[in-house]
Amino acid sequence: MMKKILNYIFFGWALLFNIVTSSTLYSQNYKQEISINYTINESWEFSQIDSKENYKNNLDTTTWTEVSMPHTWNAKDAIDDVLGFFQGPCWYRKELLIGDEASKKNVVLHFDGANQVTELYVNETYVGKHIGGYSAFEFDITPLILINKKNIIAIRVDNSINPSIPPLSADYTFFGGIYRGISLLISNLSNVSNPEFASSGVLISTPKVSDKETLVEVKTTINNFSTKKGKYKLQHELITPEGVVISVVSKFFIVETNTKISITTNPFQVENPKLWSPDNPFLYRIRTTLIEIKTNTILDKKDTSFGVRWFEFTADKGFFLNGKPLKLIGTNRHQCYQDIGNALPDEIHVRDVELIKNMGGNFLRVSHYPQDPLVLNLCDKLGILTMVEIPIVNAITESEDFLNNSMLMINEMVFQNYNHPSIVCWGYMNEVLLRLPFKDNPERNKVYCAEVKRQANVIEKLLRDIDPNRYTIIPCHGAYNLYKEAGLLDIPKIIGWNLYQGWYSPKLEGFDEFIDIFHKECPKKPVFIAEYGADVDEKLHSLEPERFDYTVEYGSVYQEYYLKSIMKRDFISGATLWNLNDFHSEYRGAAVPHINKKGIVSQTRELKDTYLLYQANFLKTPFIAFGSKSWTIRAGVSNDTLLKQPITIYTNLPKITLVFDGKELGEFSAVDNIVRAEVYCKSGENTLHAFDKNNNQTEDFYSFNCHIVPKYFTNNDFTDLNVMLGSKRYFEDKDAALCWIPEKEYTEGSWGYVGGETLRVKTKNGSIPASDLNILNTENDPIFQTQRIGINEFKADLTNATYYVYLYFAHLFPVKEKQTLANNLDTIKVDQAVQDFVFDISINGQLWIKDFDVLKQIGSERAVIKKVIVTITNGKGLSIGFPTKLGNKSFLNAIRIEKIN
Repeated sequence: MMKKILNYIFFGWALLFNIVTSSTLYSQNYKQEISINYTINESWEFSQIDSKENYKNNLDTTTWTEVSMPHTWNAKDAIDDVLGFFQGPCWYRKELLIGDEASKKNVVLHFDGANQVTELYVNETYVGKHIGGYSAFEFDITPLILINKKNIIAIRVDNSINPSIPPLSADYTFFGGIYRGISLLISNLSNVSNPEFASSGVLISTPKVSDKETLVEVKTTINNFSTKKGKYKLQHELITPEGVVISVVSKFFIVETNTKISITTNPFQVENPKLWSPDNPFLYRIRTTLIEIKTNTILDKKDTSFGVRWFEFTADKGFFLNGKPLKLIGTNRHQCYQDIGNALPDEIHVRDVELIKNMGGNFLRVSHYPQDPLVLNLCDKLGILTMVEIPIVNAITESEDFLNNSMLMINEMVFQNYNHPSIVCWGYMNEVLLRLPFKDNPERNKVYCAEVKRQANVIEKLLRDIDPNRYTIIPCHGAYNLYKEAGLLDIPKIIGWNLYQGWYSPKLEGFDEFIDIFHKECPKKPVFIAEYGADVDEKLHSLEPERFDYTVEYGSVYQEYYLKSIMKRDFISGATLWNLNDFHSEYRGAAVPHINKKGIVSQTRELKDTYLLYQANFLKTPFIAFGSKSWTIRAGVSNDTLLKQPITIYTNLPKITLVFDGKELGEFSAVDNIVRAEVYCKSGENTLHAFDKNNNQTEDFYSFNCHIVPKYFTNNDFTDLNVMLGSKRYFEDKDAALCWIPEKEYTEGSWGYVGGETLRVKTKNGSIPASDLNILNTENDPIFQTQRIGINEFKADLTNATYYVYLYFAHLFPVKEKQTLANNLDTIKVDQAVQDFVFDISINGQLWIKDFDVLKQIGSERAVIKKVIVTITNGKGLSIGFPTKLGNKSFLNAIRIEKIN
């Protein structure tokens, strides 16, 4: 009896101070009614036919297709050669058996994401609508379900462009579908949640943080959906990264029926906390328990992770984490993958975040929209700082509906992600002034800009009200005066700049000039480089790289320059490459149509040289990697049995040792974390080995096959010749196991073109070396995107034999206006007039094709290959002529010659 009295006295004392020890928690012998949460992703029926009958229970669905989530209906049509992709409504249906576990419970359908307007029907009853394609959302279906019976779930999803819903336009594909998972949540009628914004209902703040002491404050939303008011106890346990409960707080309260209340308990005080950082991403947990007093029953329980850290963006010294300077380096990321669009399984989300960590990065810009919840959970776990933004991209609509939907997205983004220690910044309005809507009406554009400013101020106020502890950012494109005059630079706490000097404009040095001017004129504004990058097709190479050739080598030139410029400026808080991965962009042409190739890894996450550059600069463990390892079929011209080839090795070591075909070539010193060497390759396979003599476990290997094209035909060792006219690029065709090489001018005894000029695509900033058009009827667009105009002949002084000869043509002057992206690509629009290309083709003086007119006979931007068998006798070699009539011109894009015997 005395023991029970002492326990009551202790419990009363604990209540007085709002603290209960962990041993007290488990001595109460609570009953538990466990919440149930499971995915229902499998075996849905899908139809692209929008019918007003699709929600009916007795619908005949025999023509529907079976799919599982995640699912998008644009995985294929977003990459085919038919312009555009399906945007409109589609339907999903499922028969869902719900058993006794849901009796007298609250039942919710939780969507991690569906693009972009989602309407739900349950058992023929309309439940509601969610607007927005990138946040989680929920529907309460409690009153509509049938227990121990099949329930018909019908969902209409529409990815049409809607002027009231951001985004309106962007340089990425707006995939439709339920492209993330769906879960069924079954909980007690009284529970912990925030149904309005689909958040967990538990918000954790650290209003006071230092390495000596931290206060942890917890705000919890409690719902009582029962028919009676209840008396409850809310309890929070603070759990260390090691899993030890170190403190407990609790609170007693009453909730009226059908009421939602928010409760803030007394804060936890943590002495000498373990601080969260990229090197040590320590995660504490709050275990929240809701207890009904009358029945002594645990009604809800959930664990919420958080981290203890503090941070600051400064205008002169950059970013500080836990009082120490830290340059933020990382990437942007789009949620897509080859052949499956944005319907990613969890494994790819995991792989992508690990790629950033393994690169040596410490930052991810989650662009341009909130992504799968797994992404931020991994960033917390691995120690990657982040910013997240809502998808206002390129433009706004001047309407309250647009603003209200933007504010809904802000609330969803913040409340769903509030507890992530990785998040330091919220973003909105990416490049929002990129293309002003009223080109010929400056005064009307001023009105538009004023509305942009008004909406930005409303969004900024909302962000600061609901999360005053994090920073805000507007990422702007490189039009400093435009954003300044519009008043947008004064609104967010940080300005982000998306800068592409040296890509969308000619000079790499323009980056330094721009950012230094901004810092000089806005010395009190923290700055972040939110985007920079250059398109790189890992199959294209050049020994003379230049802007817009899409080669690996120009991408390296670009990234090496930017990295140095960013790192030497303390006032730049950080920078995120555009982009982690190559991603879908329907209206692009370029080297790989429908794909933005600025990723530092490919669509299938093959590492590019730019990824290796960052590893060499930021990894803390010894690192050696050969560049261009995917270039396994090399080719070039030589009058010898050997061909000189450049080799690049990325390393964070001062020196490496290089071995070529088993022979040690010596030690090579790294300059700016790069070793550049040359080797003389033989025909056939060549192998390289780079290692650290001080630690031979740090090493890398590279093997490639080399095809030497003879400069002069002095014997019978010729096999084939593959030349792109008008080009300085090499193109590796992996499917055909061959490498195309650049053109050269004909000299006697050799091969090459006679006459003509290379096509240079005119732009507002000069010219670029290749067309960016999508060439139809081919997967090898780069072969057709360069050409020699006005060519007289292609000659090859081949020995007597029989040859297959293939001539490649594509008309590169579009006759119809192209749909342009609302981004900087409009600065490179082809503006040449359509020319008259009608010519004959002769072979060794004999007419082969008369009045060849590619535009009239085939059409613009279409691949044409003409094949002929030629037998050379009497040592006269091969001459292909392209005679023209007055006023016309000839052209040739590429030629392939293969010896038969």
